[in-house]
Amino acid sequence: MEAWSNIEVPADDPEIIQIDHLEEKLGKLPEKVRKIRELITRFEVCHFKFQHHINKIKDSIINLEPYTIPSEIGNSHIQKGEDAWKSDKTGRSKTGQQYLWAIKKWLDKDYQTKYIVHYDQKLGKDVDGWLGNKNPEKMRLVRLLLARLTWDWKSYEALQKGGDFKALEMQICRMDICHYAFPANLDLLLHAIGEMKPAKDFEGCGSFNTPIRVVIEQELPALRDQLQSLVDRGQPAKNELVKAWLCTCLIKTIKEQVGL
Repeated sequence: MEAWSNIEVPADDPEIIQIDHLEEKLGKLPEKVRKIRELITRFEVCHFKFQHHINKIKDSIINLEPYTIPSEIGNSHIQKGEDAWKSDKTGRSKTGQQYLWAIKKWLDKDYQTKYIVHYDQKLGKDVDGWLGNKNPEKMRLVRLLLARLTWDWKSYEALQKGGDFKALEMQICRMDICHYAFPANLDLLLHAIGEMKPAKDFEGCGSFNTPIRVVIEQELPALRDQLQSLVDRGQPAKNELVKAWLCTCLIKTIKEQVGL
């Protein structure tokens, strides 16, 4: 089920059983095809560039050539260090890094920011006000958020406690800078941590809104038509069957992510 890790379905899902059976019948697949499948596994409908990613994956399927190397995705993410934002053209990583500096400053009043050229003084004051006074549990939750934002999974696992703050921890688990609602959802979450209770109407990883659902509903018929054209060709060559399998994987993934 590793290839289906970006959707929540039972292991005995009949559609996945059929799709996986087709994959088995295809035999050994070229590395570039495996990379396209990995791109589908990495697809998230809550990503702020989800429509661009769908189009790129569709092109990859048609050409049987991955549009990018999966392992190179996220090189500009704040998980890669304090300078990673410099290679990001969207500005999100810079904003994310500014939040990290502000959060670290709240945790440690001696954290030096005066030499950080891009430190946002106003944001620092806002974060300080939202989080408020320190206490051990609040500091643990803030460190948990810091670990989640930087993909420090070892610290993330160690800092989870559950109990009275399980719901708030779950919201922290669903926080990332690539989400379509960032940074508003992070502001909401920082307020929530400051108040030590879950945020209302929180939009985190795995969520979608009405505009996203509308786009997916528009994409699915075209993908199904593409799939139908591939299977209607009598005895298609293996490449056509591979394209059909990849197309089916994409359809299954995006429809499950928006609950269709």
